[in-house]
Amino acid sequence: MSGEKDIKKAVDNAVEKAGSKKKSPRAGQSGKAQHNRKRSFPFVIRKGELCKQIEGDDGNKVWVPFGTELNVIALTRNQDGEEWGRLLEIVDRDGNRHEWAMPQHLLAGSGEGLRAELLGLGFELYPGRNTKNWLAEYILTADPEKRACSVSRIGWHKDAFVLPDGSIGAGQDDELIKLQSSERLDHAFETSGTLQDWQVHIASPARGNSRLILSICAGFAAPLLALTGDESGGIHFRGASSSGKSTALVIAGSVWGGGGVRGYIKQWRATDNALESIAAMHCDALACFDELSQIDPKSAGNAAYMLANGKGKARAGREGQARRVIEWRVIFLSNGEIGLADKIREGGQKMAAGMEVRVVDLRADAGAGMGLFENIHGAKDPATFAQNLKAASNKFYGTASRSFVTALVTDPSSARNKIADLRRNWMQNYLPAGCDGQVRRVADRFSLLAAAGEAAAFFGITGWNTGEASTAALQCFQSWLIERGGIGSGEVSDARRRLAEAIEVHGASRFSSWDVDHRRIIVTNRYGYVKGLPRSDEEQAHKVEYFFVRSALDEILQGLDYRSTMDGLMETGVIIPQGPKMDKPNKVYKVPSEGKSIRLFAVDLEVLHGVVDEVSG
Repeated sequence: MSGEKDIKKAVDNAVEKAGSKKKSPRAGQSGKAQHNRKRSFPFVIRKGELCKQIEGDDGNKVWVPFGTELNVIALTRNQDGEEWGRLLEIVDRDGNRHEWAMPQHLLAGSGEGLRAELLGLGFELYPGRNTKNWLAEYILTADPEKRACSVSRIGWHKDAFVLPDGSIGAGQDDELIKLQSSERLDHAFETSGTLQDWQVHIASPARGNSRLILSICAGFAAPLLALTGDESGGIHFRGASSSGKSTALVIAGSVWGGGGVRGYIKQWRATDNALESIAAMHCDALACFDELSQIDPKSAGNAAYMLANGKGKARAGREGQARRVIEWRVIFLSNGEIGLADKIREGGQKMAAGMEVRVVDLRADAGAGMGLFENIHGAKDPATFAQNLKAASNKFYGTASRSFVTALVTDPSSARNKIADLRRNWMQNYLPAGCDGQVRRVADRFSLLAAAGEAAAFFGITGWNTGEASTAALQCFQSWLIERGGIGSGEVSDARRRLAEAIEVHGASRFSSWDVDHRRIIVTNRYGYVKGLPRSDEEQAHKVEYFFVRSALDEILQGLDYRSTMDGLMETGVIIPQGPKMDKPNKVYKVPSEGKSIRLFAVDLEVLHGVVDEVSG
């Protein structure tokens, strides 16, 4: 890979800077206001105070302080020459300096919104009849030499990656790029500790745990979407309470930030507008949503579609004109005790096969008897291991993403080629032959996560060995395939799940006995017949067989294309083929308990519930 030395040098420099706090000189020592001064400019910073020159009672010019130090550093505007504003620097009473890219429209009207934000950042406007007007005059008439490009969201903007506290890389002609907003943003893109702390206490304990590694890889995959052209999408961890689902989200969030009570995690329980804002605020970054159960079932499908599609609702302005639609690119992680498809069904809707590809439903239980975990690295028990990881994630966060993005910014072309090679190799090695297009798309998603983790290891960010991220992604992909029911069509897999659920839930209540049974058993809304069930404790069990009537299949497979689904079920052997050419899904059986012949569909339970060999092949 060309430019490897430059990339690794840039990462090393980012590691040294990540997590460190900017030291600010004491108030009054900046002198930046001098850049704003003209011969006729009646404002100056004196001893940490913003002063205006006025004519005194004796006719002489005097400097009157009317606020604490406030510097206008640059004029801002977007790439189209619109959305003008000012880059302000506020010095608070502790001597800390805060930058804010202020939209110029806040100067319109009374300016209350402007003053509210400045006060929140530590600026103090002194009492007085004219001080409000002087403040507006100072900001509006200041004419600094510097220019900055303003953007309305975080993420990639040409060759620079913008975060709320600054940008990594520079714009055209090394111009500053600043995130400009009317209000201070509620975000968790903070840093704490060093990258080495994060490696030792989070990345290292995640080793040997496929779900944890995959979650961290998702964090690194998010900024790759713009480079690779991939669509937004997510992973949903489904599992019982206290299985470790929230731990996966917490450590993944530590890649990008943390702090506060909830750290980096957001809640599913939010309005559409709020989810749009969250998605836009996490553009080209990772978003984490906790507890799917909190969202209204009727809203779950729309929310998932919106996040994965990367666009908000189209809205009209006050006068009916079309407003700009909010857009984003995002990788998101979610968790819940049920899957997204189950949540959508609660609202009376059906999850489309395309959405199953965009939001991958993954069983949280890794199958090692420890919930989501496979290796707890000597901890007393899985609960203790999870607590230790969460505690570490609350201390060390935000440094890994900045180091990774620095590597990407240093040589985007080389990084893009590296990712493409890693994905190609993963797909060639692990994609099952003859798989359905939906399976291929999900495999491609896992290849992106695997490549992101391998690239992060290559850049020295995770401390993992080569191949660890790829192996973890493969284990999760195979687990998804097993849950799905194979590599065939998504509709066929859905049909298999529905048939299995019908037998599991209604096996004793909606299936009549095949043989004559003198017990009084009332069966309503019959699905079909069951053969081989023992009718007493003394009776020996036989091979159990289920037979469905056509009306039952019409009900169970509602919403699916009946012909193609039935062909797929016969091809996989779930529905036992009948007829001389073995091309018919049913045949006429003589049912002893009914004393007559009935056309039925026979189901092979071993195939229905079994793990197909093609998953691991």
